[in-house]
Amino acid sequence: MFDWRSHDAGGDRLVLVGPVMVARLLAHDLARIGIADVPQVAVDGGIEFALKPVLWVGDGDSSSSGTPAVFKDSQNETDLRFCLNGVQGWAWRELHLFGFLGGRRDHELANFGEIHAELKTRASFTSAVLYDEKLEAAVRFFRAGAHRVNISGAFSLLSLEDCVADISGDCDYAAAGAALPALSGRGISNHGRGMVDISCTAPFMVITAA
Repeated sequence: MFDWRSHDAGGDRLVLVGPVMVARLLAHDLARIGIADVPQVAVDGGIEFALKPVLWVGDGDSSSSGTPAVFKDSQNETDLRFCLNGVQGWAWRELHLFGFLGGRRDHELANFGEIHAELKTRASFTSAVLYDEKLEAAVRFFRAGAHRVNISGAFSLLSLEDCVADISGDCDYAAAGAALPALSGRGISNHGRGMVDISCTAPFMVITAA
């Protein structure tokens, strides 16, 4: 049997490709983003859109593939959670996720929850980027602590738990020791013009306005 938990694809970055896509990933798209050589894992229906994935995980209800595959035998966890559990011991620190935004709202919110939980429990996991259907970075997750984020345009800062945040740098609205309740509106509708320094006591996400 294929031992995926010890099959480390190598590198400090990993691409996960989910089912909510409009077209296959292409080499020039990945090169534009700067992740052309980053290993890919297809998550369930993402097998139809991934480019040369090293692994395929999920329900196994998508079309067949020659890619090494591992399928879950229980519906008690999402496909993303099943994937994250399996690759937890790999060397990656940063995730790039395609095909996990849009589609069913409950699935999208559950994916946010899984990433938030992984940032709290996996010490080496630093950040995740979720791309929209145009392959633009739409949601960026960061672990608790201080981060410098390049932001151009409108953005919102949110967390799935109560936290305290500091915001400074090239943005319209700075804050020091701001209490942000879970999914609070206090961090929305800011505007960045370059490097923004954000420090937060919990994992947080930066959502770029569409």
